[in-house]
Amino acid sequence: MRPHISKEDISIFDLIAAVLFWGLTIAWIVMIFYFSSESGDMSSDRSLSVLQFIELMFGKGFMTEEVLRKLAHILEFAVLTALAFMSVRYTNRISIARSYAESPVKLIKSDNEMYIVITLWISMLTAVIDEYHQLFVDGRSGSIIDVLVDSIGVIIVLLIVRIIFTIYLKYIGSKEIRYE
Repeated sequence: MRPHISKEDISIFDLIAAVLFWGLTIAWIVMIFYFSSESGDMSSDRSLSVLQFIELMFGKGFMTEEVLRKLAHILEFAVLTALAFMSVRYTNRISIARSYAESPVKLIKSDNEMYIVITLWISMLTAVIDEYHQLFVDGRSGSIIDVLVDSIGVIIVLLIVRIIFTIYLKYIGSKEIRYE
């Protein structure tokens, strides 16, 4: 039997933050799929425009189109990962009575690890579906290499999150709550 949750048990701030971050996360995923829906020619034209701007700022030969496209993959999935992490984190904090800490079954050893695992799942699933989607777009192709490049952005952000969390706990003189 689940405990009754009253209005006092719900954090309005965390609820608003969760809704905001989920909205941003979904909007970012839609943007990723929008760009993936462009034909190969449109995508190449966009890359060349950005490359020309970079060459104007830093000079010719600073970057190639291929490097620019890979960096774009890394950046778009780094942003997705940061947004998804915050969405999951605030969702778990809406109600203490319904949070992972109160779950009777603990497959993951801490809240932060749970946020990381769910965020990893969301980000990598989006990367795989995005590349699959590109198989059906004129002039585009799905690529396992691009999924691996996307995962670089995902892993970088999750490592940064983990490091910041560890430093924060050390700063406040606390240890991570581990479930046994």
